[in-house]
Formats: sequence, structure tokens, C-alpha cells
Amino acid sequence: MERNQFTFMQMNTPSHLLYAYDELALTIKKKARMPDVDNIFSVSYDKHELSGEFIGLNLALMNMNAAILEGSLRSLLCEVIQRNSESLGEHSIANSAESEYLILTRSYDLLKRFQEDVEFQGGWDKLKRQYKEYLGVNLDSILDKEKTSAINSIFTLRNIAAHGTSYIIPKDTLTDDDKGTYLFKWQSKTQSLTVYTKKNISVRRAYSFNTPVFRMSLYGSDKGTYRMYF
Repeated sequence: MERNQFTFMQMNTPSHLLYAYDELALTIKKKARMPDVDNIFSVSYDKHELSGEFIGLNLALMNMNAAILEGSLRSLLCEVIQRNSESLGEHSIANSAESEYLILTRSYDLLKRFQEDVEFQGGWDKLKRQYKEYLGVNLDSILDKEKTSAINSIFTLRNIAAHGTSYIIPKDTLTDDDKGTYLFKWQSKTQSLTVYTKKNISVRRAYSFNTPVFRMSLYGSDKGTYRMYF
């Protein structure tokens, strides 16, 4: 094993997306048409005017939410693996004449391949498994059930919007008798989003994207006052 020196530039995309998120949120605030209200997020949902122009903006914000969260956690895990691999590499070089050298180099190669898998292969569920496998950290157990449900809802929306997939919302609740049908599959796919939205928004889910503060529902509420978290 030899030391290889590489030079590169790194762009921290979650940071840039966070600035873009702020700009887009301000755009929505201007479109909310509440000139006398300083903080539109302190106004309950039923007081806002519903408009189709918010749908695309809300979906874009959900995409950014997911990218910022997943990207930040992925970068953190990659940084930990990188530091560990550097330490393992130095240890391997220092013990090149020892019997354990082959085991060390193979371990180093496996760790680098794992790092590449984390860095190049996306997916929220896969990233959670990688955190548990490598760090022994269960991301779902760190937060309470409400926040975990909110995060899962964000990624449900991201998976739909990122690929431009049509979002199908059954008008009536389907039962187990409808299992296997097209609409039942959509109902099952978005179940967590349906439950969370119904709990936090006073309008039907079909119209929840039309409110300028839709994304607030995915971050909880406190006595009717909705708060934004970045």
C-alpha cells in the first residue's frame, strides 16, 4: 500500500440548497398576499387563501428539504468513514512487514468501497441502514414518532416529485377489500403522508398543496402556531 496524494475541490450542496430554500420561502411569503401579517407562518391554515400557484413551489421546497437533510447526513457519514480509512491506511503502511498486513489492506479496501457506496448510491432508507450498520445509530429512534413521521412524509413527496410522477389521491378511503387495486396501492404508498397531513392541516390533502404554509405541517405545531425549522 502506498500513499496517494490527490487534489480536488468540494462543493457542499446542502449549504447552497439551504440558501435557495430561504429564497423560495420568501417568494411564497410574498405570494401569500397578507401584507399586514409579519409572519404568515403564525396564521392558521384555514385563514390562508388556497391557490394552485403554490403547488409547484411547495413540491420544490419538499425536494430541497429532503436533499438538505439526506445530503447533510450523507456528508457527515462519509467524513467519518474517510477519517477512519485514513487512520487504517496509515496503520497498514506502518505494519507492512507484519503478518496482519494483508488483513489490514483488505479491510481498507472494503472500507473504501463502503464509502463509495454511501457517497454514490442515494436513497433515504439505504442511508438509514448504513448509519445503523457502521455507526450503530438508528436514525428513526433518535426523534419522536411525530418527527419521524414528518421526515418520512418529506421523502414520500420527494420520491414522487423528483421523478415528475403524477400524484394519485383516492377521493374515498379504500378498505382491505380493495387490496391489489391501482388506487389502493397509491393509498398505501402515501399512508404516512395522509395521516400526518390530516392531523396538522384543516383542509383535505388534495388541497393541502395549495396553501402557502403547506410545508409547515411537516414540522409540527404548537397550539395552532406553525413553526419553520431549517
